[in-house]
Amino acid sequence: MWIRGKIFLNDEVIDGCVNFDRKIKEIRKDCKPDIDVPQGKIIFPGSIDMHVHVRGMNLSYKEDVRTATSEAAYGGVTVVVDMPNTVPYINTAERVQERLREFANFSRADYGIYSGVTSDERVDKLPIAGYKVFPEDLEKPELQFVLSSKRLKILHPELPLSTKQFRNLREMWQEIASISLVSGRFHITHITNYEDLIKAKELGFTTDFTPHHLLLEEIKGDCLTKVNPPIRDLTERRKLLKALFEADAVASDHAPHTLQEKMQPYELCPPGIAAVSFTTPFIYSLVKKGVLSLSRAVDLLSKNPAKILGIKAGEIKEGNVADFTVIDFEKDWRYHTQYSKVVETPFDEYSLDVSIYMTIVEGKVAYDGYEVYPIRGMNLFENSQP
Repeated sequence: MWIRGKIFLNDEVIDGCVNFDRKIKEIRKDCKPDIDVPQGKIIFPGSIDMHVHVRGMNLSYKEDVRTATSEAAYGGVTVVVDMPNTVPYINTAERVQERLREFANFSRADYGIYSGVTSDERVDKLPIAGYKVFPEDLEKPELQFVLSSKRLKILHPELPLSTKQFRNLREMWQEIASISLVSGRFHITHITNYEDLIKAKELGFTTDFTPHHLLLEEIKGDCLTKVNPPIRDLTERRKLLKALFEADAVASDHAPHTLQEKMQPYELCPPGIAAVSFTTPFIYSLVKKGVLSLSRAVDLLSKNPAKILGIKAGEIKEGNVADFTVIDFEKDWRYHTQYSKVVETPFDEYSLDVSIYMTIVEGKVAYDGYEVYPIRGMNLFENSQP
């Protein structure tokens, strides 16, 4: 199949054609296209979201693989990497294999999964993306096995203390201190302040930030804005804007809950924002506003996440998976979820300057600007080695 239009290739936008099946086969100047992308739209490498809570299994009432990956495709995301804190928790060989079967049957985007901290050595030999280290894991003896693995580790940067106290006591120093407790191949996720970024860089770690830690104010009593780690005050959020230019990646930390759960008293309601479809149009809107360059946007959304994860994606080049995100720079809109089971988010009605024209996964149209199709995503870590 051939797609023709303006293509982001080697840090510039050119007129050209890409030939692909499941993988990119050839790039050339002209062709007889199967998909002809109109003017005003640009073909980018598919967006990769390194931090998604897909839920599913016993938490399917919140979200499941089909709804989460449909929402991802609607938001221009072609690869999701799933966190292990569903029910049952994913940290044994049997549960990893069950989780991979669930994705193989229902995912409409390419995918990977993280295991939780474990002492099950069989997990390390399975096709996982790496391990997720939560604050409470920093006290567990099985962390030593995970630290010895050559696989990627994703750290939620807070101390075990942070999860055992009131939210107003979950201070920034606890995040910064937690980064000093780990070593090896670590990625520090959803940083909330610029000092986290500096510390992580000093230690040789990669980092990501979320749009909600930049844009939102966590309002006590409003559970829609309640997340972990907490959103910081206005001063820290303004300082965190530097992450747009200095962090390695952007991630959604898509964390869906039912509206009934979010309507519980603030002290009891679960933290999390569903935003897998918000991140890509938000970042490319910053390009249209002149805040970011196209190259920087692609680094944040595609190129750097692929490098960190070690997958053949994130760039339009021969041999890479045929995942593309086509952005319409002429159509603005107000954000809302479409396929997620979450129908209310704090980003609702947020004004975005670009929209998703098309999402292509594994060489097939997953979203055409109108609806998501039941294509089959693949585990991009199938041949990964520890």
